[in-house]
Amino acid sequence: MTLIALDNSYKRNVSPIQSFLAGDVTRGFTTRAAEPHCFLRTAMALRTIEVPLQQEQVLEVVCNDLPNNPTELTDIFRQEGVALDYYRLLAVEYYEQHKIKESMVVLQAGLAMASHSPLTQPRQKLPLLTLIATLHMRLAKAAKDSGAKQQHLEEATQFINEADRIHNQYEQTFVVKGNLYLLRRDINEAFRSFSMVLERRPNCTPALLGKAKIQYHLRQYKQALQTYQSALVYSRGKFAAVEIRLGIAQCFAQLQMYDQAKAALKRCLELEDKPNATVLIMLAIIELNESKNEDISMSRRENALRHGLQHMQEAHRTDKLHPVALNMLAAHFFLTNEFEQAFQCTKRALDSATSNFVKADALYHIAKSHHQLHQFDEAFKFYRQCIELNPEHVLGQCGLGQMHLQRGEHEVAITIFEKLHHLQPKSIDIMKVLGSLYAMADRKEQALALFNKVLEKLDDDALLAIEVGQLHEDKQNAQSLRFYERSLELMDNSDGKATNFNDQVKPELLNNIAVTHHTLGNLNEAENYYNVAIEECEKISRTGKYNKEQQNRAASLQITMTYNLARLYEEQGDMEKAKTIYKRICADYPAYHDAHLRLGLMEQELGHPSQAIEYYKEVFDSDPNNATAWTLIGQAQAMINEKLCKRSFEKVLKECDKNDLYAHIALGNYHAATAREMKSEKYRSQREDAYKLALNFYTQALKRDPKNSYAANGLAIILAENGEVGQAKKLLNEVRETMDHNPSIFINLAHCHVELKQYREAIIMYERAVRRFQNNPDTNLLLCLARTQFISAKAEKNPDLMYSALLNTQKALHNQPSDKSTLYDIALVQQSYAQLIADLSKEERTVELMQRAIDGLESSQRTFRMLVNVPASEFVLYDRKITEQRERYGETLRTQLNRKMVEQKEYADDEKRKMEQIARRIREESERKAAEEKERLQEQEEARLRLEEERRRIMEKVHEDNKRMADLEREVGEVERKTKKRGTPDEEEEEEEVEQDVEEEPRRGRKKVFRSKQFIEDSDEE
Repeated sequence: MTLIALDNSYKRNVSPIQSFLAGDVTRGFTTRAAEPHCFLRTAMALRTIEVPLQQEQVLEVVCNDLPNNPTELTDIFRQEGVALDYYRLLAVEYYEQHKIKESMVVLQAGLAMASHSPLTQPRQKLPLLTLIATLHMRLAKAAKDSGAKQQHLEEATQFINEADRIHNQYEQTFVVKGNLYLLRRDINEAFRSFSMVLERRPNCTPALLGKAKIQYHLRQYKQALQTYQSALVYSRGKFAAVEIRLGIAQCFAQLQMYDQAKAALKRCLELEDKPNATVLIMLAIIELNESKNEDISMSRRENALRHGLQHMQEAHRTDKLHPVALNMLAAHFFLTNEFEQAFQCTKRALDSATSNFVKADALYHIAKSHHQLHQFDEAFKFYRQCIELNPEHVLGQCGLGQMHLQRGEHEVAITIFEKLHHLQPKSIDIMKVLGSLYAMADRKEQALALFNKVLEKLDDDALLAIEVGQLHEDKQNAQSLRFYERSLELMDNSDGKATNFNDQVKPELLNNIAVTHHTLGNLNEAENYYNVAIEECEKISRTGKYNKEQQNRAASLQITMTYNLARLYEEQGDMEKAKTIYKRICADYPAYHDAHLRLGLMEQELGHPSQAIEYYKEVFDSDPNNATAWTLIGQAQAMINEKLCKRSFEKVLKECDKNDLYAHIALGNYHAATAREMKSEKYRSQREDAYKLALNFYTQALKRDPKNSYAANGLAIILAENGEVGQAKKLLNEVRETMDHNPSIFINLAHCHVELKQYREAIIMYERAVRRFQNNPDTNLLLCLARTQFISAKAEKNPDLMYSALLNTQKALHNQPSDKSTLYDIALVQQSYAQLIADLSKEERTVELMQRAIDGLESSQRTFRMLVNVPASEFVLYDRKITEQRERYGETLRTQLNRKMVEQKEYADDEKRKMEQIARRIREESERKAAEEKERLQEQEEARLRLEEERRRIMEKVHEDNKRMADLEREVGEVERKTKKRGTPDEEEEEEEVEQDVEEEPRRGRKKVFRSKQFIEDSDEE
């Protein structure tokens, strides 16, 4: 339970009249500046107001026996012309007896009398106007109906405006106006009103109270505390002492100075004649919060809990309709599962509360009780009502988020918890819940960011470690494994405190660790963890402390783990072990379809499609329309005869799952392949129909999954084959990022670029596809890349790109050494490379490039001659006549290259000589500059030495001058002493004059010496 700022309506011990009249009237009803003949008389328990009447008569009004109808007194007051002060005194007395309406009748009578009396000055009405405005504000705070509240606020505004018209600088009006602004939640105007009062009178206690409330509302707790303390000092403990100390206690509590807060609250109780429910509630809240503090000793926590419950009970006894006390009781009954009593308390709290914050708290307790009773619709309704009254109710927001989550509305729940995280960015619980919601919504980056913040402060939460490990599964298996192992370590080191929940989680955790090792290729570790996980499941099944549902869950997990172990044996190559486990699972659990399917796939991989189909059909005993089984049957039938698979895939769509993506794509591939087989013009109509069917299946697949790269790839191929290359390229671009691992996307995209003569883009796509094959690139792919580079190099006259084409063609030949077509391609590229080098200018080519071109051309000529001499009976894919032409052209090109080689060498020699001459000139220039620099430095050094010698001579002369002046001063001193010993008064006068002259001369001498020294020092510094 957190400490809350209580509504002022609960501070029933504090008179608003006292708060707003700045000490003009106190609880004892003695005035600070009493009017003549205006006094209260108190005799023992009997209190009276003596009202002077006409003809020197006095009316004694017994305060303990006021009439229910105040007009009995106000009529007398009006007839006798009683002063307005007595109306105010009578109104205050009615208010003190909680008769606010009667008090207002008295004030209205006084104002009516003043309006009709020519003797009454307008300013005399001011105390009554401010008082009646204050009473309307009091009624507005207590009003439960918004219409009535607004009506009272408007009445208060009218009276304040009237007071302003009479005297717009009246202090009490500013104070009342400030409190009215507070009720209207206009903080800025309220603060301005209080500040105007405090500028004139800094010790005005009501204005200080108003300012402190504003500072508290703005969460400026230190400043609010100082203002409350100032108000307490100026009030000297007499004016509104309890209200001030309540404010001080709240500030201390918000500053986490709980001992000081309790001391202030206990002082409030000492000042009161009877217990104050609000004070007791605040004490209870502080004590109950302290009982939850794990940093203090258990005995202190128990004492705090006991005292908190005592204060709560005493508060309820003091005021059985106090809404905060009722809410606290409701929370207590909730913890003890006494939900009916909790509902009763919250209903009474709603009936008696006037503050929306307190009502929201009551609605939260109602919602929480319904939530605990699994009455989710009712809980949802009351959580929403709670938030409508107090949008910042954190616990209500949490509950509402849980209800949206229970309804499957994850995005709404995320929005709610994001707002909560913004309000309380350091809350661990909110971050954990929001992180879990992000994970459920597949927003893994955001989930990890939150969980990492939690892990910085909390690293011993086993379930959190599991959740973080799951988030890392897709991309960082090593990280995932680290968190899983950390979670297992925390569970194992729980010192025997492990709950049944942990025991049930542990097998799944062990399975996750095993699967992660399995994925990383750590097969031995994976086997070990699978076996341990299976043992944990068996332990749960055997132990009697778990219920039937828990045991069934453990048995189900054990099947999955056993299946995973069989998959591991497959990867280890131990097919017999794997097959044994699969068959045992099939025998014990015939409905576990994956085991049947794996047996079929093992046979299919061995090239036994018929046996595989038999295993697949076993699934139909428990699920005749299993889409996976029918799909695998279609794959196996395609191995036997591709035309057989069509019926199986059609069955998947018709009877199993009309949205099955694989079946759509498989049928699209089938019809596309059928169309390509119909090459003859007489099958044109059938070919077009087949293409349309393929197009339809691919389109249907993309409608169901717009990012499916396989469907997009198939559709793009059809478009390209039918001349829609631009559309095909656009489609492939849309899906290529989603299937970055699929090289066929990049290959087909490159083909499209080639058709569009975008060779550079095509080369990039081919190269990306080649990288996907790593160390074993596809031969056709290499030839496609080389062909595109060849075409682009010829168009751009780029020998470097042509050389790249040569290298890729040679790689393709390495894969198929006997392929004569590839040999022809190599020879052609070598010849073309030689031609491009020959076409370069002397400045662009080098001897090395020329030599490489000549060597390649020689190899090309040998290859062409070999291909020309292939027997005519042997079928070849190249044109023999063109090969002969290429061989003859090569001879001409060789002659040209040899001639240009001679020219290139001569050019290279000339360039070499020129460069040597340039280098020599640069070297000579550098040496000249170095010699000049050396000479310059030498001259600088000589000048420095001369300057140093000159400075030394000057310093010696200065020292000699100083010594001479010192000797002269000593001689003058000796003369003065001798003269004083033998001189007369007249002589002494003369001697004094001489002394002055003598003293002046040495001073002048010293002054000159000092100046010389200063000059030398300055020169020295320079």
